[in-house]
This record gives sequence, structure tokens and C-alpha cells, in this order.
Amino acid sequence: MSYEHIVVNQTDGIVTLTLNHPETLNAMSEEMGEEITTVVREVNQNKTARVLIVTGAGRAFCAGGSKSGLQNRTTGTGRREPPKAFYERFLTLRQVEIPTIAAINGPAVGAGFCIALACDMRVIASTAKVGLNFTRIGIHPGMAGTYTTPLLVGMARACEMIFTGRLYSGDEAFAMGLANRVVPAEQVLEAALSLAHDICGSAPIAVRLAKKALYHNDAARLDAAIELESEYQAFTWTTEDSKEGIAAMVEK
Repeated sequence: MSYEHIVVNQTDGIVTLTLNHPETLNAMSEEMGEEITTVVREVNQNKTARVLIVTGAGRAFCAGGSKSGLQNRTTGTGRREPPKAFYERFLTLRQVEIPTIAAINGPAVGAGFCIALACDMRVIASTAKVGLNFTRIGIHPGMAGTYTTPLLVGMARACEMIFTGRLYSGDEAFAMGLANRVVPAEQVLEAALSLAHDICGSAPIAVRLAKKALYHNDAARLDAAIELESEYQAFTWTTEDSKEGIAAMVEK
């Protein structure tokens, strides 16, 4: 199947999903999310698929929500569905039955970093800039960032990341436990493929069942987190802080 917003291919049991809007640093859209939802369904039905790698075209992994979409939220124009509906399209990645690896080749910011956090493992470029900058632009974190981040780095470090909205280098992210491996930017996909091949050396049924066991209590807690995030983020879209923060980001 062909897609407009992503590229998907499979080699030797490894499926690679590439976010494919390099001109916008792979900014997220509803359409991109719909295509990811379709891929997840297809991967789960594909018995030859062993590992899924998610990466970005061009120099970025994902810059987060599109600027036009963010502006529409603060101005009250355009389509305005609950934030949860937007999250859920991309967070179907949490439902993939095989191991998932985010190959973070460049900037992964805000909701874009949450895509990477939704994967089981992460390989990151040492020069990448990543972080949860939501509060810096006046909005509450979304895309399960308040759920996935503490699981990886602990509550105190997650508080620092979310409250400050700071961006971190790939080296810093690795040191904090946000990534499994850190490599030069030009080696990110190669390193992700190497990890995927290592996983493919294990028995596929055992791996699928192990992943199911690791996440057996995940669904209810994840849903509760994004329900709360959706409510809080919807409120912050109405504040002057978000209007000023988004306008400043767009003008920059």
C-alpha cells in the first residue's frame, strides 16, 4: 500500500516506517496519524514482520505538531477535535505486537519526541535535540508524555524535563536513560537496523509474548493519562500564555 505522509518498506522481517515531510521537519498532521494507524493494523496482521523501526526523512525525526495546527488551536479556527483523538492516532504505536525502535536521526520535539517515547527502544544521534517543550509554549504536555517519561527516567527527572521544557542533546538523552544507544547522526539507521537484526535472532513467538507480558498493565494506565492530558491541554489552548507562546514560535 502507498502512503502520502509516510514511507513504509520491509526487508528481512524488519519494517521501516519513515515520517515523510522533510520540508516541515516531519511535523505531525491528522492525515499522517491516520496512515500510522493503518500501518499498525497491517503490521499486526503481518506474520513475517519481526521488528518495526520508526524514523524521519531528512534532517529531523519529528518537530511535533504543525505550526498551522497549533495556531488553529489557539485562535479557535479550523477543525477542533479533542486532543485525545489526535494523540490516539500516533499512539497506536503502543499497540504494535512486535518490538519497536525509534531511530532518532535529528530533532524530536514536543509531541514529536512523544512518538519516539511511544516506541519500545530508541537509538539517537549524538547531535539530535530532543525534549518536551510544551510548557515553554504555554500548553500542557500531551501525547502521553506525562506517562512515558517517568517510566524511563524516574519522576524527579521527568518533572525537570516537563517543567523546564528544556531540549537535550542526544548524548544527554542517552545518559538520562531516554535512549538505548547513541551514535553519530549518519549511523542512526544503521545502528537501529543492527539492533533489529539482533532481535530477529530470537524466537519470534517468544519475543511477541515477552512484549505482551512487559506491557500487560499498560493500556488502562495509558488511557487514563491521555484522558487527563487531553482535558488539561484543551484548557491551556484557551489561555493567553499559549496564544503568545505559539505566536512567538511561529514568528521565529
